[in-house]
Amino acid sequence: MNQPGFKVRRATVEDLAVLRGLWTTGRLPVFELEKRLTEFQLLLRPDDTLLGALGVRESGWHGLLHHPCFYSAAAEEQGLPVIWEHLQTMARQRGLARFWMPGPVAPFWENAGFRPATPVELNRLPAPFREIRTAKWWTLALRDDALLEQVVEKEFARIREEGRRDTERWRRQAVFWKWAGIGLAFALFLGAMWLLSRVLGTVGTTGGTP
Repeated sequence: MNQPGFKVRRATVEDLAVLRGLWTTGRLPVFELEKRLTEFQLLLRPDDTLLGALGVRESGWHGLLHHPCFYSAAAEEQGLPVIWEHLQTMARQRGLARFWMPGPVAPFWENAGFRPATPVELNRLPAPFREIRTAKWWTLALRDDALLEQVVEKEFARIREEGRRDTERWRRQAVFWKWAGIGLAFALFLGAMWLLSRVLGTVGTTGGTP
């Protein structure tokens, strides 16, 4: 939910021009970020004036928060709680289990629960996120990793079992159609032999008549 006076929505192509201005002001890599336009969530006034933006990239169960940028410190201070509430709703809807941010991060994110990633946690960092160069990664677990791994393992087990059942079903169908084909071929052979015997019998009878 958005607080009175602010709203948050996903960027569209129509927002590119104003975003370029924001990124330029924040000295961010404009050309690079243009390619990821629709990853950005926009902080807007009721009249749709852009106050700031934050990129959100997803990979599996993980979400990467990147390139936050605001026109003023006041907009950042007032807008971050609104954006964070919006992000938590997104995470619940999309089943995200962990957020990542390249450091350094604003104090707001530490207060929200982000902590420097441990070596064990860094092993879970998705490969697509590793293209961002940073001295320190910050992370926040939205769900328990152990429980999540159990869910993932159960899902893989279910997929493997369904695959095994499908393979067995196809094998049985293949065996059925193989024997059905053999049976049909044998029936055709018997039919041909019977027809041939009838023809030969008819010829023999005709030939023996004076």
